[in-house]
Amino acid sequence: MIPFPTSAAARQALLSHLGNPAVENLIFYEATIAELAGGLTAYAPAIIELKSGQSIAVPAPGRVLDNQGNPTPVKWNTVREIWEAPAREAERTLFKNLPVAPKAIDKLIEKRLADKPIARITHLASAPGSSFPAQLQAAGWWRRLTSLALLYTAADIAGLLGFALLGRAAFTGRWDEGWFWGWVALLAISLPLQAASSWIQGWLAIAFGGLMKQRLLAGSLAIDVDKIRTQGVGELLSRVLESEAVENLALGGGTQTILAILELIVAAYVLTLGAAPLLCLSLFLAWGIAVTIATALYARRRGAWMRTRNSLTEKLIEKMNGHRTRIAQQPAPLWHTAEDADLFAYTRVAERMDNLHAALTAVGPRGWLALGMAAVGLEFARGQASTEAVAIATGGVLLGYQALRHFAFGLGQCAGAWQAWELIRDLFRAAGDEKPAPPEQAVAPSGKVLEVRDLSYAYPRNDRKVLANCAMEILPGDRILLEGSSGSGKSTFGNILAGLRPASGGLLLAQGLDPATVGHQAWRRRVATAPQYHENHIMAAPLQFNLLMGRNWPLAPGDSELAWDVCQELGLGPLLDRMPAGIMEMVGDTGWQLSQGERSRVYLARAILQNAPLVILDESFAALDPETLETCLNCVLRRAPSLLVIAHP
Repeated sequence: MIPFPTSAAARQALLSHLGNPAVENLIFYEATIAELAGGLTAYAPAIIELKSGQSIAVPAPGRVLDNQGNPTPVKWNTVREIWEAPAREAERTLFKNLPVAPKAIDKLIEKRLADKPIARITHLASAPGSSFPAQLQAAGWWRRLTSLALLYTAADIAGLLGFALLGRAAFTGRWDEGWFWGWVALLAISLPLQAASSWIQGWLAIAFGGLMKQRLLAGSLAIDVDKIRTQGVGELLSRVLESEAVENLALGGGTQTILAILELIVAAYVLTLGAAPLLCLSLFLAWGIAVTIATALYARRRGAWMRTRNSLTEKLIEKMNGHRTRIAQQPAPLWHTAEDADLFAYTRVAERMDNLHAALTAVGPRGWLALGMAAVGLEFARGQASTEAVAIATGGVLLGYQALRHFAFGLGQCAGAWQAWELIRDLFRAAGDEKPAPPEQAVAPSGKVLEVRDLSYAYPRNDRKVLANCAMEILPGDRILLEGSSGSGKSTFGNILAGLRPASGGLLLAQGLDPATVGHQAWRRRVATAPQYHENHIMAAPLQFNLLMGRNWPLAPGDSELAWDVCQELGLGPLLDRMPAGIMEMVGDTGWQLSQGERSRVYLARAILQNAPLVILDESFAALDPETLETCLNCVLRRAPSLLVIAHP
């Protein structure tokens, strides 16, 4: 293995080998020896840049590219030796004159090198919003699914041949040592095939689940807020729960259905070789159609059950949030009346679904077993079939019984996955709607921080315009107060200026460029906003992260000191003094609890620290007392280059 001389050469070779240049970089800075070992497995495809200046292209786990771009197997010790050998020699010179045993020196050097940064790992992956089948293909998912189907079919054939050998010996009444050892050999072949099939099924589940979660996370960040603004926290929680159901049910049910179809084909073929082939095959196909129809009915009942369950979840969460209000304003005898009715309705729907599921899983396979054996027994009683034909037909019936069990289970799982998919489809598709940020363009400065001409806005699926013919110019150093009554569209206007909503019409420019030209990320570097209290959040993370999350990460030197200074100017100094870890204290629902006024000042600091030419504050001073308001207003006026404050009259 010969490493590439530069990371650019390694990247070019890797992209050429993958044939998919549409990738994004996930960089692990300052990787240790343990992380470098992971770069050959967990992070593939990846580029490993060693401190020595050499780079290694890893197209697949355990393989690297040579200088000609050909993948070759490699062991971790081989890669490790490139860096570790000279590093060990450099460390050894520090201890060469010490009267210490060589083994002790080796242990000390190994400990010193274990946590020492030695490389940077760049993982190449498809963007979360790219084609999901393409993501599966890049992860090798389709290839392994094909391998699973082949292995499963081979295991079935081996088991079928073994059954045929045993049946032959049983019906002939003659012991044959050769046939016995043939059965043992087939059994020995089927066992590792089944083990490999189980391992691949596990890998498929993990890979599919990881890509699904990545896609849904990207979709939750990219989805249009107006599509979910009417949904409460209970309905959103239902979406989260159903996303887990899609992953588990779709993969388990989909894989089981595919494998069951293979079993059904094998069983049908075996039935054509046995006694009464036309009768047995016709009955088998008819019974399979009946099971499919029953499964479709089960899918409808499961859909009704899922909708009822989600409605119950939504109502439960909403009532938990409003528990204090109910205690204060609703008579105690009425607290649980609605819950009892909802639970009774849910129980009835669940009972209908469970009864059909029990009948489907019990009668479906067993009904075919009784029907198939009756047809074979009738042919055997007539004496028109040979003993071997009866044995083969019996084997086909048993194979059909097993296949129908798997088929009914798989279709039921797929039906549940489809019902759950209906709830998360918007999130999944929203990831593909996110457009990559266009490259920054150099333009002559317009002298205007923000310019609005004839701007209008109407909510989706609503023709009535909330805003119309809006115009504004903001110059460097401007301080603007936007007042209006509740519901007049102030916050909507501010959200459009901040890039949180797309305008329905008109022209919007920041420093001479429109949002489509610069992209969402670059626009938010030009316009920073602190939304209203109910639309802003404290993350379960250190206070420093909550303050600086709008800046580039990793942080630049001086960012922490700047955040500390802004907090002091906003009057958060006493809060920092009370926190045991200061600015690094965990805050949020699982950490230090902040009051409403403290949260408002954190939101103010977050907007100021984005260092944008324009800062928009939407009702940011409403929760502050007069003295604190004056302190915060002085800080904002001093720190914000240009300012737009939205408030009530």
